[in-house]
Amino acid sequence: MNERVLGENGELLTRRFPELSAALALDTPEGRASLARGVPESWQLEATPSGLPTLRIGNTYLHSRYDPRREAGRIARDPSRAACGGFVFLSPGLAYGAEETALLRADAPIVLVIPDIYLFALLLSSRPLDTLLAHPGLAIVVGLPPAETRSVLEGMGALEYACLNPGVVPPGDRTWLEGFRALEQRNARKEEINRNTLRRFGRLWLRNMTKNLGRMRDLGGIRRFELLFPDTPALLLAAGPSLDEILPMLPELSRRCVVIAVDTALRACLRSGVEPDFLVLVDPQYWNYRHLDGLEASRTVMITESAAWPAVFRFPAKAHFLCSSLFPLGRFLEQRTRKRGELGAGGSVATTAWDFARHLGCPEIFVAGLDLAFPRRQTHFKGSLFEERAHGHSRRLEPAELESVRALYGAGPYPVADRQGGTVLTDKRLSLYAWWFESRIAAYPAHRTASLTSGGMMIPGIPCAEVGSCLDRPPCREEIANRIGRAAEAPEDSGTGDFYRGVNELIESLEDLSRLANRAEKACGRRDARELDRIDREILTHPAKEIAAMIFDAAGAEPSDPSEGSREDPFLRSQRIYRAVGDASGENIRGLEFFLKNPEAFR
Repeated sequence: MNERVLGENGELLTRRFPELSAALALDTPEGRASLARGVPESWQLEATPSGLPTLRIGNTYLHSRYDPRREAGRIARDPSRAACGGFVFLSPGLAYGAEETALLRADAPIVLVIPDIYLFALLLSSRPLDTLLAHPGLAIVVGLPPAETRSVLEGMGALEYACLNPGVVPPGDRTWLEGFRALEQRNARKEEINRNTLRRFGRLWLRNMTKNLGRMRDLGGIRRFELLFPDTPALLLAAGPSLDEILPMLPELSRRCVVIAVDTALRACLRSGVEPDFLVLVDPQYWNYRHLDGLEASRTVMITESAAWPAVFRFPAKAHFLCSSLFPLGRFLEQRTRKRGELGAGGSVATTAWDFARHLGCPEIFVAGLDLAFPRRQTHFKGSLFEERAHGHSRRLEPAELESVRALYGAGPYPVADRQGGTVLTDKRLSLYAWWFESRIAAYPAHRTASLTSGGMMIPGIPCAEVGSCLDRPPCREEIANRIGRAAEAPEDSGTGDFYRGVNELIESLEDLSRLANRAEKACGRRDARELDRIDREILTHPAKEIAAMIFDAAGAEPSDPSEGSREDPFLRSQRIYRAVGDASGENIRGLEFFLKNPEAFR
C-alpha cells in the first residue's frame, strides 16, 4: 500500500467530503495508518505493464492485469451510456470505470457505493485520484448495509441513475450485493403493483378528487401536528388477527399513548370503548369507506387525503385534516396553493399511519395487529368488516369459512419467520409492506418501533415488547387531548384565491393535454410516427406531465379487442389510448368547471 498516495488522496477527500472523511478516520495521518493496517494480507495492489495497479484478492483479479484503465475506458464509452442521466457504481474496486466516466461526463452525477471500508482504503492508496475526487457530481457511500444504502440513494434521487454492477467482486461484497439486488427486486415488484393499481383505480382517483375540490379548498393540513408529541409514545393499531390480543388492555394503553388507528381497525377500537386520537384513511375505494359505515368517533381526528371516497368527509369525527396527496392531480393543486404535510406510502394504510406517528415526533411507536401475515391462518381480527361480510353472504353451499379460505390461499401464501421463532404464512403483497417498514425504520432510527402483539411476520427493526413496558408509563391522557385540541383549533390561512387560480391553471393544462391527445389520435389515423414522436416530446415536457402519465396509465388499462390478441396494430392501440386520454381529460375539465361555477355547492 502506497502511504504517500493514501495521504494525498486522504487530504483531497477531507477537503471535499469532510464529514465522510472524519467518520472513516481518514482526516488524520494516524487514522489513515490505522485503516491501512486493517487491510487483509491477501488483498494486494499489483503493478501492470500500463504502469497502473490492478487489485488481486487471493487468486482473483478485479481488473485487467495489463491495462485496467483502457479496459474501463472501452466500457465507459459504450454508446448506450450517453443517454444516462447519472451513474451508480456498486462495489467498483479501484474505480477505474468511475474515473473514466468522470472524464467523459462532467455533467453527470456519479455515485460510488463501496460496502467495505478497507477496499476504500486500497482505492485511495492505488493512484492519484484528483480527477475523480474533483468531479462536481461525485457522491460516495461507504460501509453501509444494503437497506441503508438504498435509503441514501433514494434520498439523493440516485435510484433513477444507471446502476452498474461489477463483473468481479471481492468475496465479502458478494453477500452485500445479493442483499442489495434482493431489495431492487422487491422495489421492482412494488413499482409493478403501483402501476397495476394506477391502471385499475386511476380514473376513480381523478373522479374522487374533482368531487372533493371543496374539501381541498377548505380543510387544513397535518403540518399543524408536526412534532406535537416529542415526549409521548404512539400506539398504532392495525387490523391483523393479533389485534385481538391487545383489545382488553386498550383502555389502559390509551391513557399513556397517542392512539393512531387505521380505518380497518376502528370497529375494534370502539368495541373496546376507546376512540382513537387519530384515524388514518388514504385509500380511495368505496369499500374502505365501508369500514366506517354506521360508526362515529366524535373525539377522533380524521387524517385522509383529497382522493378519498367523498363520503369519508361526512364521517362524524372531531375534525378532518388532509395530508399531501399521493396522486398527481392533488399534488398539482397543492404546489400552487399550500403544502399539507407529506406522509410516506408503502401500499398499506398502516405504512402511512406509521409515518404519521413519526410526523408527530413520537420517540417510541408501539404497534399492535401489524401482522403482515396470517397467524393461525386468520386474515383479520374477530368482528372485522371482512368477517361480518363473509357471515352476511354465507349460504349452505358457500359458508363463511369458504370465503376465509379464498382470502387466505388466493394470493399464493408461503411460510416466513414469525416473531416467536416459528413460521407463519404471508404473501408477496404483505412481504412488500414488511420491506417498506424495514427500510423506513432503518432510515429513521430515532423513532423506536416495537410490537405489543406476538403474531405475524418477523420484521427487522420491530422487536416484540411486553405490554407491561407500555403500561408502566405514567398516564398523560388529559395532556394528549389538550395538545390535539389546541393544534386542531389553530387558525390556518385558507389560501382560497390561490386555490381558484390553481384550479384554473389545472383546467388550462388539461385542455392542453386534451388538444395534444386529439392531435395524436389523428396522427395515429394517418400512421404518422414522426408527428406522434413530436407530440410525445411535448407531453414529456408539459407542466402537467405527471397528470398526463397518470391518465395514460389509466387509459392503457382498457383491454384490447380479444379478437386481435397480442397482435393488435400498434397505431390502433395508440389511437384508442389517446382517445381515452382525451375523454378522461374532458371528464375532469367538466368537473373542475362545475366547481368554479358552483363553489357554494362544494361546502
